[in-house]
Amino acid sequence: MAEKPTEISSSKMFNGYNKRYKHFSPTLNCSMTFSIYFPPSPPSQKTPVLYWLSGLTCTDENFIMKSGAQRAAAAHGVALIAPDTSPRGLNVEGEADSWDFGVGAGFYLNAKVDKWKNWRMYDYVVKELPKLISETFEQLDTSRASIFGHSMGGHGALTIYLKNLDKYKSASAFSPIVNPINCPWGKKAFSNYLGDNKSDWEEYDATCLIAKYNKISTPILIDQVVLRLPLFSGLSEVGTAIGLLHF
Repeated sequence: MAEKPTEISSSKMFNGYNKRYKHFSPTLNCSMTFSIYFPPSPPSQKTPVLYWLSGLTCTDENFIMKSGAQRAAAAHGVALIAPDTSPRGLNVEGEADSWDFGVGAGFYLNAKVDKWKNWRMYDYVVKELPKLISETFEQLDTSRASIFGHSMGGHGALTIYLKNLDKYKSASAFSPIVNPINCPWGKKAFSNYLGDNKSDWEEYDATCLIAKYNKISTPILIDQVVLRLPLFSGLSEVGTAIGLLHF
């Protein structure tokens, strides 16, 4: 069993609790934080989970603090889990030189270039974090999990879901980067993290993956917003995403 995470903050919201935790990640070789919203629920009933993946420059706190999604999560009895967006504190040369690469820009992949070998957010989100959650929080049912995200996080949610249809009940995304191999953000990240082999890039591109992993029984909700400010104009989008989950 991994080292138990340490609670570093707690606040009450909609009769549930926002809690933030810190732990050492063997996958990323650094300390990481994640946030969970625990909805009010009967002690005898396990709670399904919904993973939120944030976009470029974000931490685990952005969505928890700004979205207001806890209202919908409380109403539907769903726990919200928000990991950070990259490893931090590794002091790799160039990791903080730009806002769209390195710290805060993990792109939810497993890097192949040796310099960025600790950027393994795919394994962290898909393997390490769910296992840690399951072993630490007995009230949460990680076998009933879904995933969603925004922008870079929407890209992560879609690619992770498509490659792990057995792990998630559904997926949704707000303004996701759906074809990163053909946009400046994706080209910059993929060439630096993955190298020059374009077939490696395609493994983290939802447009490429949908052709390979197309046996999907549950519709994927994608909300493409042109004007992104504010991120959520209300709770309707988040509520719809949560309401469509098939736990």
